[in-house]
Amino acid sequence: MQCASCRFSALYFMPFCGGLAAAGRLSPRAAILGAVGWLTLALAVEVTNRLADRSEDEINRPERTALCARVGWDRMARLQWALWCAVAALALAWLASAPGTLLAGVLCLGAGAGLGYSRGPRFARHRALVFVVLSGTFVGPFVLGWAAGSPGASLPEIVQLGRFTPLFWVMTLFITSLGGIKDLTDRAGDATIGYRSAFLDLLDRHGTAALALVAALPYAALVAFVLAGALPSRTLALLALAPASLALGLAARSTRGDAREQLAVREAFYLHWIAFSAAALLLFEPSAPLLAAVLLSVSAWVLAGRWLHWSEPLRRADVRRVAALARAGLADRPPAVPVSPRHEERAWAAN
Repeated sequence: MQCASCRFSALYFMPFCGGLAAAGRLSPRAAILGAVGWLTLALAVEVTNRLADRSEDEINRPERTALCARVGWDRMARLQWALWCAVAALALAWLASAPGTLLAGVLCLGAGAGLGYSRGPRFARHRALVFVVLSGTFVGPFVLGWAAGSPGASLPEIVQLGRFTPLFWVMTLFITSLGGIKDLTDRAGDATIGYRSAFLDLLDRHGTAALALVAALPYAALVAFVLAGALPSRTLALLALAPASLALGLAARSTRGDAREQLAVREAFYLHWIAFSAAALLLFEPSAPLLAAVLLSVSAWVLAGRWLHWSEPLRRADVRRVAALARAGLADRPPAVPVSPRHEERAWAAN
């Protein structure tokens, strides 16, 4: 559970419950079944990623790689197939109980994206596609929840999801603008396979103004949608999280290769992601069942992060460290890792 980052299931479970609530079908039974399904899929995706990225992780995540070695790489490989078989069995059982072409299509697309993240097309190694997949961690589960709550729905009925498009755009821009923070701790290992994150390029080549512009994108979209009447005015409360988005971008730029700093910024970003998702769902379509699901998701994330994750949880000292990095970034100091075309040429030649 630790080396497979089981806590990520909570990140998918929350928008899934949002979709169920939007369809008027969020119940304890649906939530429990959804929790089992998302835990199984999340573990399948993560175990596959551990096996596919083993060489890079030996550099980037030696502590997590050591956990995988304790489990045993052969056992991890067997677990990978067992988990994907379980995902397929759950999907078939789901379709048998609530048949519908829309649900079938979304299930196939979600499983394909999860598998393709690390295998086959390896979306994680495409500078643009990786952001599409990352934003799908909210949109995909939400659509799946809505499809599960609309039994018998066919593919043409997907047009009914149009009213959620503004919410999808705000969440997509939020994840796209800051999602690259997860690559902070992966510089060295990614360099060995010739991959460089677009977000890290932004950090290394541009200053505070560019970071502020990128961090502001979801909030600008939010205001535009509210002014157009596409989102309720109460969703403007999300603007309270804008300073945190800017601070995280600045903190990411200020890290100087210190592993603890990078991990602290990465963990702070994930907490910010959870908080933004929770607030967006509750402000968009508030309800008591959805509030209960959100609280359950946040609690699961915190508890799993404390007891069932490969790294230590974010502590007060780490929060202070991130705040100090943000203040340093506000001063627009030189990039943490200078990059030049000749430097990149030498790196590629070395690889």
